[in-house]
Amino acid sequence: MVIELDKLVDTERGLVNRKIFADPGIYKQELEQVFARSWLFLGHESQIPNPGDFFNTKMGEDPILVTRGKDGKVNAMLNSCRHRGNSVERSDLGNRNNFMCTYHGWTYDLEGKLITVPGFKELYHEELDLENWGLVRVSQLESFHGLIFANWDPEAPGLLEYMGDYAWFLETRVNPQGQGSEVVGGINRWVMDCNWKFATENFIGDGYHAAITHKSATLAGHAVLNNRQGGIDRATSDMTRSMFTTQSSPNTFRLATKYGHGAGLMLRPDGAAVVPADVSDMVADYYRKRSEGMEKHLGKTRERVGGWNAMFPNFSINSSADQIHVWNPSGPLHTECWVYILVDKAASPEVKKALKVSAQRHFGPSGMFEQDDGDNWKLSTIGAKGTIAQRYPLNYQMGINDEVLGATDDLPQRRQGWMGDTNQMNLHRMWAKLMSGKSWADIRRD
Repeated sequence: MVIELDKLVDTERGLVNRKIFADPGIYKQELEQVFARSWLFLGHESQIPNPGDFFNTKMGEDPILVTRGKDGKVNAMLNSCRHRGNSVERSDLGNRNNFMCTYHGWTYDLEGKLITVPGFKELYHEELDLENWGLVRVSQLESFHGLIFANWDPEAPGLLEYMGDYAWFLETRVNPQGQGSEVVGGINRWVMDCNWKFATENFIGDGYHAAITHKSATLAGHAVLNNRQGGIDRATSDMTRSMFTTQSSPNTFRLATKYGHGAGLMLRPDGAAVVPADVSDMVADYYRKRSEGMEKHLGKTRERVGGWNAMFPNFSINSSADQIHVWNPSGPLHTECWVYILVDKAASPEVKKALKVSAQRHFGPSGMFEQDDGDNWKLSTIGAKGTIAQRYPLNYQMGINDEVLGATDDLPQRRQGWMGDTNQMNLHRMWAKLMSGKSWADIRRD
């Protein structure tokens, strides 16, 4: 299938053809060109603390088995037997010495090596090459402060190069005080009737929607413990005005990286409260200590930063609640959403529980903000399917001429103001490069 990408993503004029959110042929090519060549989030090392621990996850539509080997190293491989393709492990997580396919009994060790084949002597006459029939392992596997990422493409840049300046922000969420973080409460998983790109682009830079989309939740008094950005940390009826006026503040900016990641960020103003309003003394004390620990570990600037963000193609950690979002594609019109709650290891068990409860009210299948977002993405996907609708492109022109600010000692290169469509267009620009079949060497040179 030949796809004329220049007619689908127009970065110069800020226009995107709706077809990229609904076309089955485009979706099929995405799995090959985007998800099989990008760094994808697998899980957190806290999910597999001991040798033999494992969990099941996904890369695109491929089932992935992640294990902690006897040597303590993390392994990732297709959860698909090399004999007839059946899953070799059906449980979501657990601890095993090995993995046996329940179809014919082929058995693999924690690193994916084929170790037992029933009838190896009598049926295969010992001629089956066990070394070449192990589980298919990912080409690249790396961790970032406990976050496990993998890539099928051996030619792709390493994880830190791929992250670029996004790592500057991400560390504030996953290693705030230098003691790391951990996943608590399991994983919330559900299916939304939307294209995965609507979710990613919403988180990568769309602060524009918040005051309208989430107005009913904020009027009802919904807030989260971990939203400490000062001035707008508690949603009110005048949220629209307060968010728009901060656009011209030097404390707000957009971060966009070479490989399609982005964030709309705000530095908490000097003198703004470190502790959210209306919290218990226990939680208030934690935030005061956390602020001190973050400033010592990350510096004054990064201690104050927060906002919406996403890593291309389908990962985000929402700093208003420190929840990891992964939008796994499940056809062009459906997305399997996975949400993990992440907490600071330095927090007490009581504070961790309070953060978990607050986060669950915010995002997840029953989260007040999540339900608002999911409804929008569903209707936008419906709006992308129609024959007549696809004749009219979507508008991504907000802020395309906003000033670009050079990097300083404590801030990366960025664009003035934390709202605009430039991060979304940067996401679609990277998407188009990969979809065109360009090699990673060519993308590096662009």
